Amino acid sequence: MVLISADQIDQMLMILQRAEGYCTRAKSTADPTFDPLRDEPTDCYPGASGYAGAAMRDVIQTLESHLV
Repeated sequence: MVLISADQIDQMLMILQRAEGYCTRAKSTADPTFDPLRDEPTDCYPGASGYAGAAMRDVIQTLESHLV
């Protein structure tokens, strides 16, 4: 059994839920409604994917640190 604090679980859930939301709402950079100068980077697929990748890496590192 591995014990992980409730605060760490809440943090992991928050970043994963945020990543899921970004990926769900992301649009193509070719979408005419996407304005790279005005919109957030996570509004498009590359930005959402980048955030999701970083979120997964953070969760993986947190989980791995509890297994050592």
